[in-house]
Amino acid sequence: MLRDDVDEMLISTSMTTYLIARNEMMCRILARRMESQDVPQPVRWHCPEWLPNGATARVSLHTIDNPDEAEPLPPGGVDLVVVDCSAEDDPHELLDRVHAQLAPRRWLVLSDALDAALIGHAAKLGAGGCQAVPAPVDLVCAAAALVWAGGHCFPREALTMPRARPVPPPATMADISSSPVLPPHARVYPKGSPAIG
Repeated sequence: MLRDDVDEMLISTSMTTYLIARNEMMCRILARRMESQDVPQPVRWHCPEWLPNGATARVSLHTIDNPDEAEPLPPGGVDLVVVDCSAEDDPHELLDRVHAQLAPRRWLVLSDALDAALIGHAAKLGAGGCQAVPAPVDLVCAAAALVWAGGHCFPREALTMPRARPVPPPATMADISSSPVLPPHARVYPKGSPAIG
C-alpha cells in the first residue's frame, strides 16, 4: 500500500461514527438523521457479525443493501459507536467485542431490554450512555450527540442501582460484647457532624 493510501484510510476512519445493529431500517434512518448532527462523519453501519468473535471468522460481503459491510476493521480506536443489543442472545458478549475490537472513545448502547446488569456492564467498559429502544429517532440522535460531546446518558434507574459494598468480616462474640448498643434516638455523632435525624 502506498503512503497516501494509508493516510487516506486513517483520515477516513479517524472521524467516523459506527452503527452496529441488526435492524437495517433503524440503521438507515439513524445514519440519515445523524448526518445533520454534530457527530463524526461519515456514519457507517454494520451488523454485529462484522466484529468477529473467537468462534467465527469475519466474512466481508459487499452488498447493495450495506456497502459498508466490506469495510475492514479500522486500525486503532474509533471516535463514536452506537451499538444496538436488542436482537442479541448475549448482549454482554457483543459489548465486549465492540470494546475490544473498535476501542471506541465514546459510545452509546441501545437495547430493548435494559437492565441493571447490562447498564453496569456497559458503564464498566466505558460506554457514555444507555438508551432504551424503541425510542424516537430524535431522542437517539440527541443521546448520541450528548455522548459525543462527553456527556453521560443513562436511565434514571441506573442512579438507584445497588452498589457493591465490601462485606464486613463476621462479628465475633468479643466484638459484639465490647460495643454498646444504643437505641436509634440516642445515637452519638461526632461534634460538627452533618448528620440529620
